[in-house]
Amino acid sequence: MPVVMSLTIKSLNGDTSFLLIFSPQVAPLSSPGLFPGSFTILVDPWIVGPSIIFNSIFSHSEQKSQPCITSLGELELEPDLILISQHKPDHCHEETLCQLSPDCGSTILGTPAAVKKIQAWNHFRPEFVHALPKYVEWDGRSIHRIMLPPPTPRGSCGEVTVSWLPARRDVTALHHAFGITYRPPCIVLSMRNPGHYLDLPMSPPASPRTPMSPMTVASSPCTIVPAPYNDREKTLSVLYSPHGVAFETIRPYATSHLVSESALPLTALLHSFDCVENPWWLGGNISTGSPGGLEIAPSLYARAWISAHDADKDNRGWAVKYTRIGQFAVDEVKRMLEKSHGNKKRNAARTKVVSLEAGQEHRIQGG
Repeated sequence: MPVVMSLTIKSLNGDTSFLLIFSPQVAPLSSPGLFPGSFTILVDPWIVGPSIIFNSIFSHSEQKSQPCITSLGELELEPDLILISQHKPDHCHEETLCQLSPDCGSTILGTPAAVKKIQAWNHFRPEFVHALPKYVEWDGRSIHRIMLPPPTPRGSCGEVTVSWLPARRDVTALHHAFGITYRPPCIVLSMRNPGHYLDLPMSPPASPRTPMSPMTVASSPCTIVPAPYNDREKTLSVLYSPHGVAFETIRPYATSHLVSESALPLTALLHSFDCVENPWWLGGNISTGSPGGLEIAPSLYARAWISAHDADKDNRGWAVKYTRIGQFAVDEVKRMLEKSHGNKKRNAARTKVVSLEAGQEHRIQGG
């Protein structure tokens, strides 16, 4: 029986540091990163040292549980892409990132504020560090695209896309999401001529003049209908939003890019379970937690909802003195999903809720 393509999500620190391994259909599961067409993404690495904002008097955080590695040099392979979701040190951690060689060949993508901070270190080669533009519906230039060459000349190229979806008027600069899609290179045998391959063209972008084409028509304003399967392999998709964001921010991306790429159901949602609140004069909501994820997961038919940014940390300092945390366990999130109504209830029943400790991984097969 053929092995379907897969996404392996490994937690490095039990919080927001993840290694995402996308593997094509013909890759052996035992060594997904070694096969042509595989793609690895390192997300928000924080492995060593504390996270300090301004100074230890203001905010000082340390991880209570040990990460599964002590250095990024312990990763089996150099990641193809490093994604930095914000400039705060628990996401953009200088001591950890600078464990990588200045000649590291990994592409680094991040928010403009994160990239500005990384460039100030003068550690990485400037041509490998890029700020993501804000996603704009129907503007393909707002999507960062990486071509994946096929293993053989007769194959078709694959593609990885990364999009930044920031909330409007967010004074904290915390509430946004990152959309990732992976379409593997293809080698397709011709049914009419055994031994010969078909070269499949890359999916054309959706027409900007047809926002209500058949593949984006919804039965109601709150429902997204995935595109029907066609003759190409399905696309894997990830939404990473550690602090949460309103679904209305995600909707344009889902109805245009995810639908046109045949990337729904969403393969994995990486989103916090816990709600974190500060007084309004300290930014207000820090993490939307389960209530926010309960709107996103069923709407995008998520196959897995994986906890992000919920690790128990030793937080000290003036900034965290007034912080209030509402914690939700896996079973509680499952029960909340079960209480959904209508189409959301049916979609939620398919979502697997997962919490990963450092070193644990979760594999999702798709395609």
